[in-house]
Amino acid sequence: MMGRRETIPAPIVRLRGELLSPVSQFDAEELARHPNGTEFDLVARTKRSHPQHRTYWKALTLAVEATGCWPSREALHVALKINCGLVAPILNLKGQVTGMQANSTALDQMSQVEFQDYFEKSMAMLSEAIGQDALGWINQ
Repeated sequence: MMGRRETIPAPIVRLRGELLSPVSQFDAEELARHPNGTEFDLVARTKRSHPQHRTYWKALTLAVEATGCWPSREALHVALKINCGLVAPILNLKGQVTGMQANSTALDQMSQVEFQDYFEKSMAMLSEAIGQDALGWINQ
């Protein structure tokens, strides 16, 4: 029986300013095995910010409680996603668009960079809708 081909893991680097540096001694040694000028394909491994995710949901909860404009924080979440353009078409069996549905912002569905952009847009929209800084309530 033939097993899967084992491969040495690619070196991992961390962005510091404008420079990339190896994360571990192993990564440094693996990079040193290649001549200067070698190009590498990079895959971003930035993890989502759990504190930012909690801040987002806290802001939505407080906005719903303070204004009563939305039936729930989940309803506000959907409204924000749609208004930020985070949508996908719903197609019928003939391929015609019959509506739109909000995409997911789940931790495993959106990168930190994407969520940061959404967070900033959604908090600006929410602040405008309620007439005050949506994040201001959190620190009160």
